[in-house]
Amino acid sequence: MNHLEFRSKAKIGEEVWICDYRYNDVDNKAIRHIPPKKVVVVNNEDLPKNKRVYYSEFHFRELKESGKLSSTVIAPYDNTGYRAYTGVSLNIFYDKEECIKHYLNQCVENLKQFDDAKVKKNTYYSQKIDEINQEIMKLI
Repeated sequence: MNHLEFRSKAKIGEEVWICDYRYNDVDNKAIRHIPPKKVVVVNNEDLPKNKRVYYSEFHFRELKESGKLSSTVIAPYDNTGYRAYTGVSLNIFYDKEECIKHYLNQCVENLKQFDDAKVKKNTYYSQKIDEINQEIMKLI
């Protein structure tokens, strides 16, 4: 589920699983890459003074193996939001297996994007190489 669906069910201190792995443009870095991880829902009143989380009353913090919360703040939305557009929400799950399954699906989609881009670029470069070879042949 996304943040909008989760917001009405969210309980501060609750443990959930999150993930997100998306590219808008394969020639640039990922918009957001968060592998599946167990996190705790934390009220924004507990944010450090220099941090802000937009479009949400809560944020997430990773649950370390020791059982303590990480100091890293994970916002529910990516940084593509502006004014009335919030950006894209993290994927939020109550079940680890569902989270992993969704993350793997995102990985497969990313692979398809990269494969498509590779084919397009190879086709383009092959055409340019042929054009240049034709120009050389005209002069010989």
